[in-house]
Amino acid sequence: MNAEHEQIWATLPDKVDHPYRVAIIEALRWTGEPLAPVSLVNLLDGHVSRAGVTRHLQALERLGAVEPATAHGAKDTGERFSVPYCLVVREGGKGG
Repeated sequence: MNAEHEQIWATLPDKVDHPYRVAIIEALRWTGEPLAPVSLVNLLDGHVSRAGVTRHLQALERLGAVEPATAHGAKDTGERFSVPYCLVVREGGKGG
């Protein structure tokens, strides 16, 4: 693992360890840009549905690991499957 990868995982709460949540975080880290549920479904080769990805993103948001990109100026279309999410990188140790 490289230092950036270790830093990101060191700052995330322990409850992000569900396999789909790990895959979502890795996809956001790897692409380096906000991703909507529909894009994540494609990146995860359809192993999880849009509704499933949305539920995991909402759980990750509650844990403080991701946030809607609308917090950074992205347009909110009102469609829950098209809201892009960003990875939240915090300084310091693990949260929650």
